[in-house]
Amino acid sequence: MPIKYNVSPDGHFIHAIANGIITPKEFIEFEVAHGSDKRLKPPVNELLEIEYGACRNINKDDISKVLQRRKEIKDPPTPHRCAIVVSYGDAQSWDIASFYEGMVIVHYPETVIVFGDSRIARTWLGVAETDSMDI
Repeated sequence: MPIKYNVSPDGHFIHAIANGIITPKEFIEFEVAHGSDKRLKPPVNELLEIEYGACRNINKDDISKVLQRRKEIKDPPTPHRCAIVVSYGDAQSWDIASFYEGMVIVHYPETVIVFGDSRIARTWLGVAETDSMDI
């Protein structure tokens, strides 16, 4: 899957990387899988790093489908803070991430912020560079 993630041993940190070209189905599967991962223990922080061009096949309708799918899950997703890092100059991914940020704020008790720099995103989350895991 072009979106791979790992959960820290203590269950408080998710590190995900999107590379290649993500399909809408893969994005939805990722959202469902990591949001309801049984290894998570609140409070949870997520760092999602999107490589250049990875979201070129995702549109706003797909984001709406993600949110609808999350509502259908028997066990609600674990609320968490999410920092999405988008590659510099990737307007499509930035637009999609910003739309997602706004939709999540309206529909879920979560916080999502889009960043252009991984270091700043990590500072906001309170996670160090050494907190990365092999993905």
